[in-house]
Amino acid sequence: MSAFFNCNEATLLIEKRAEQSLTLVQRLSLEFHLLMCVLCRRYARQTAVVAQLARRLGRGDASAEKLSTEARTKLELLVRSSGCGGKAVE
Repeated sequence: MSAFFNCNEATLLIEKRAEQSLTLVQRLSLEFHLLMCVLCRRYARQTAVVAQLARRLGRGDASAEKLSTEARTKLELLVRSSGCGGKAVE
């Protein structure tokens, strides 16, 4: 992987970063790409929120029936920013 790469490669690293550590070169390359690409920055924020919520659900810290106000707000913002509109959860 070169230091300069496209959004497809960046999204793969964003997904990988949500679950495991990246190498130094991968981290630096991704951060450089994120400095220039607003769409990948948005995707990275969304991925981080989804990964955090998934970890909380896996630990039993949250339930699908009773999300915290903060989690509900984050999900609603994700849905709105994706262009789907409406509320994420009822």
